[in-house]
Amino acid sequence: MSTGAAPSRARFPWRALLYTLVIAYLVADLYWIEGPLKQRLERNRAFTKFSLQRALANRWVATVNGEPLTRAQLDQAAAVHFFRQGRDPASLSPAAVAIGRRVALWHLIEDALVRKYCDSEAYQVDPAAVDRRVAEFKARFSDPATLSARLDAMGLNENSLADELREQERQRQWLEARIAEAAAVTDADLREWYDANAAADPGTENPPLIRARHLFLSTVLEDTPEREARIREAHRLLVSGETDFATLAADLSEDERTRRDRGDLGWFGPSRMPRDFADIAFGLRPGQVSEPFRTSLGWHIVEVTDTREPERLDFEALKPEIRAWLETERRRYAVQVFINRLKTVGVVEVFPDNF
Repeated sequence: MSTGAAPSRARFPWRALLYTLVIAYLVADLYWIEGPLKQRLERNRAFTKFSLQRALANRWVATVNGEPLTRAQLDQAAAVHFFRQGRDPASLSPAAVAIGRRVALWHLIEDALVRKYCDSEAYQVDPAAVDRRVAEFKARFSDPATLSARLDAMGLNENSLADELREQERQRQWLEARIAEAAAVTDADLREWYDANAAADPGTENPPLIRARHLFLSTVLEDTPEREARIREAHRLLVSGETDFATLAADLSEDERTRRDRGDLGWFGPSRMPRDFADIAFGLRPGQVSEPFRTSLGWHIVEVTDTREPERLDFEALKPEIRAWLETERRRYAVQVFINRLKTVGVVEVFPDNF
């Protein structure tokens, strides 16, 4: 009697079940219950509730590619911003201070973006350029006490000033190297601008000029009838020929700068002098002496000695000014475009609650 093989018993698919359970847990952790795995993954990501919690706890005002910018950094950047603007935050409205701090924050963010990419290339600054910047900054102040007061207002000391200027110069050199081609100006560019703008731009024409001398009596500290009588007597002496203008100006004029030159004001255009003075002076012919007239500063007598008609400046005369203007405009535009590119590839998160 033969016996057949015993039928095999099906094995329970434990492995498949285990995989299913693991996958189900991962899905639930990541998408439903925000379990430990999702919290761990999102703890260092931007634009999550965890990043906001972390920022509030650490008083961060922003993060740039994961690097935090603190409230203390913003305070110092704002102090520097208001100093450069020549404004005292204590004298400004809360709204003006808030606007200034937001501007300072975006400068801080832009600096952080440039610094991170600069660091990624291990870019080294020229030490001599840093020394020049430090020396130029200190040269603005007449004495150490004034310098110290300014540094206090900016939240800096001499060591941190050197560090700040070193980093600024490093970033400037790195940035200039990246935009050099876009900001370059050729002779063809200069000619193109001149041909397109010379006829309409008032800056391409020298204004009418006069050379004149004057006799001046101030009314700022002393405004009496006797001073008017004195200037009118001086005018009488001039028109009668009893004295000449140079002698009278040297003896009588209270404009110490021109008195040494016997009243000579040199060559000047209408915009260089106060309106109430220029209107009279530019109405005179060469050799003509004005009547005594009064301005906001005092009494004057003016004699025009020579005139020059307005003249159109040619291309060669204007090349340096055109080049300087075009280079400035192209550099400004190139920097802005480059910074905007950095912002698009960088990750910037701002936390207004900490401002």
